[in-house]
Amino acid sequence: MKVTKEEELSKLQYFFLTHKEINVSEFAKLIGINATLLRNYINGFKKPSKEREEQILEQIHKIGVEFVKTAF
Repeated sequence: MKVTKEEELSKLQYFFLTHKEINVSEFAKLIGINATLLRNYINGFKKPSKEREEQILEQIHKIGVEFVKTAF
């Protein structure tokens, strides 16, 4: 993934573009937003508000905590 200085990725974009294993449609349902809108945020076509970006990043962190707590 080549990115020029003008196209620096947000944390949200970087996370989803480097973690293709995350199902964007299911993640969007989880946080209660439209999947197309989330894809637009990820691809840089739209920019989320600060509050929306915080909501998305908070849910990513919650999932991470769940993964860390998982034991088999």
